Amino acid sequence: MEDKTMITTAEAAKFLGFKLSYLYKMMHERKVPFYKSNGKRCYFDRAELTEWRKFVRVTTAEEAEQTALYHVALNK
Repeated sequence: MEDKTMITTAEAAKFLGFKLSYLYKMMHERKVPFYKSNGKRCYFDRAELTEWRKFVRVTTAEEAEQTALYHVALNK
């Protein structure tokens, strides 16, 4: 029985909306979690990729402003 949670590099690129070459660059820089099977093929855990995408969240302008105001108030 095949593990449906593990996906190939091509499937991961499609899942993330990346070009395959960009995903390889991210892998080389170790910026995305992946697994190597006996030093050959690379696989990705779909759930880990979903969490990783959430981790790369960009704050809104309002959140950044609130953070800045908080730091200014602390440093007075």
